[in-house]
Amino acid sequence: LALDLVKRYRSQCDILAFSGFPTDVKMNGLIHTHHQTQALRNAAGDTPWTDGANLKFMALPLFLKNLSQKEPFLFKGKKIAFYSGIVQWDYLQAYNELSEDLIFADPYFSTGLPTVVKGLEPFKKMVRHARPFLKRMNLEKLKEKDFNHRLTKSPTMKSFFDADIFVVNETQMDYLKLQDLTGKTVIIDQIDNFSRKQLDQANPDKVYSCFPDFVNMPHLGFTGLEAILLAHTEKNKLDQEDVLDIITKLKIRPEIYIPKSQKTKTVERFSFIIHPLTKSTLFQIPAIKMFETSPLGPRIEDLMKHSPGFFFGKISGIKSDFNGKEVEGDLFALPMTPKVMMKQKPEKVYAALNAICVEAHKKGSKIIGLGAYTKIVGDAGITVNEHSPIPVTTGNSLSASATLWAASFGLDKMGLVEKVDGKYNGTVMVIGATGSIGKVCAKILTNQWKRVVVSAPRPYKVLELIAELKAINPNIEILGTSTPDKYSPECDLIITSTSAQGEAVLDIMQVKPGCIICDVSRPFDISLDEASKRPDVLVIASGEVALPGENVVMDKSIGLPGNIVYACLAETALLAMEGRHEAFSLSRELSYDRVCEIDQLARKHGVRLAAVMGHTGEITEEEIDLCRKHALNARLRRRDSAEKK
Repeated sequence: LALDLVKRYRSQCDILAFSGFPTDVKMNGLIHTHHQTQALRNAAGDTPWTDGANLKFMALPLFLKNLSQKEPFLFKGKKIAFYSGIVQWDYLQAYNELSEDLIFADPYFSTGLPTVVKGLEPFKKMVRHARPFLKRMNLEKLKEKDFNHRLTKSPTMKSFFDADIFVVNETQMDYLKLQDLTGKTVIIDQIDNFSRKQLDQANPDKVYSCFPDFVNMPHLGFTGLEAILLAHTEKNKLDQEDVLDIITKLKIRPEIYIPKSQKTKTVERFSFIIHPLTKSTLFQIPAIKMFETSPLGPRIEDLMKHSPGFFFGKISGIKSDFNGKEVEGDLFALPMTPKVMMKQKPEKVYAALNAICVEAHKKGSKIIGLGAYTKIVGDAGITVNEHSPIPVTTGNSLSASATLWAASFGLDKMGLVEKVDGKYNGTVMVIGATGSIGKVCAKILTNQWKRVVVSAPRPYKVLELIAELKAINPNIEILGTSTPDKYSPECDLIITSTSAQGEAVLDIMQVKPGCIICDVSRPFDISLDEASKRPDVLVIASGEVALPGENVVMDKSIGLPGNIVYACLAETALLAMEGRHEAFSLSRELSYDRVCEIDQLARKHGVRLAAVMGHTGEITEEEIDLCRKHALNARLRRRDSAEKK
């Protein structure tokens, strides 16, 4: 039929467009043309023809590059599967640059043999050997290949179905019956109505079409567009400049097609990694509790360093106040206490964390957060993110913001520090000020307080930070120290964010009556025993926030009541609600702009400061009033004592 059409219309056309036929395969310096394709070209006679391959050859790699830049985790660490690599021959190198894990189902697609070829070079070798057979194959004898057929259940096909991304073109769709693609991504040259129906039935999460859907010309495609361009320019062949020009003018970009089944889905998944903060909380893990009274009990903390992470529980019912979007979280546990974790080589902890990241990705999460000391180990998330199939965030941006929420709440309730010209007329100290959270807190507080003290163990780091703070606000008084006790008697607010692992960072007895201490560190810098010595000092365990949603449910306890979670977990949920699948907070250098941005996102979606928590649970308003009374009495006693002297 195609030959008859070509012969009938060749004299009436300026150019002929051949779509759906095999394009040339360039191999070892030779060009191999399928015999039916060659017959069409011969039938065209003197009439120019195109199959769109030239435009596609130059445009498709650009589109793939554009995709990888916009969504860097789309290809990172992913396995890419081709129903037929021969059909995509000219573009295989472009895919190989994005992922070397390529797998080809050509043996099954072309002959029905249930096996696959792994890797680009082995595939090229197979094509070289199979070339004579492939050239003789008649397209009309190519039967529909059912990728749900029992033959595809063969172990030799398993690696194909385990792929993350499936590549197909619109012509192949006529010869395919797709398998269930739930949780998978599809890349297709272009989508037509038939392809849409197929894809809707296969149920992939997302489909990327490399050619936009021109409403007025739904069947245009690469072949039709190249034919129009050649006819318009009267050229025999388009060059790179022509292609770049048309891509720019027509704004040709990859488009995302969401299958109908996915459009009805409103729940998106994220994951979060937790770990026990003490040996006693380690025994709260059901699988470990049985060893508490056994002979292994005293050694269990050390033994758990050999244990892999595991799925711990789920958070459901999180719902954005802004747009009603629902997200669910999977909790994974790494059974290492901070004491054990910080003694390990970072590479060992990285490997355990990355194994969890892979599992989270398999369960459908699009982003994962690091909790407590998992975000402190080594380079603070950078290496874990590099090897993770999904973006990783430490959650430190919202942790910093929540710290300041808690501080502001405490100051307002205590009412002991007045504001002058919008700034607190007092002294604030940040202990651990050169750390990730501490540094950003110091930068923000520099614009909110009359006097700021920054404390950290390394003096040169303190001096560097003071210079940064002076650049933000040259008029503020900024003091630096490596000894917090030097200034604690003068401070109205102290924020402590260290990696001291429970070791004392200041003498609580030296602290000013009425001072508020926000303890961001886990384990706490200020122990319960220490806090109990000073009823006139308000110690807040900052970082606890409430997730939005009327029915937030955690099927396993993380040590906090109801819908209250640590801010680092809430940041991960927030990014899922916003659809921001990116490594938002990484490294020890926290971005001031990122903290401000996550603060805005929290207010937008309804993440807010929870009931302020102390060592033993919620701090009530009655307890804050009592602390205030103790503070006023203590100040009065100190003043009377000073007057007597």
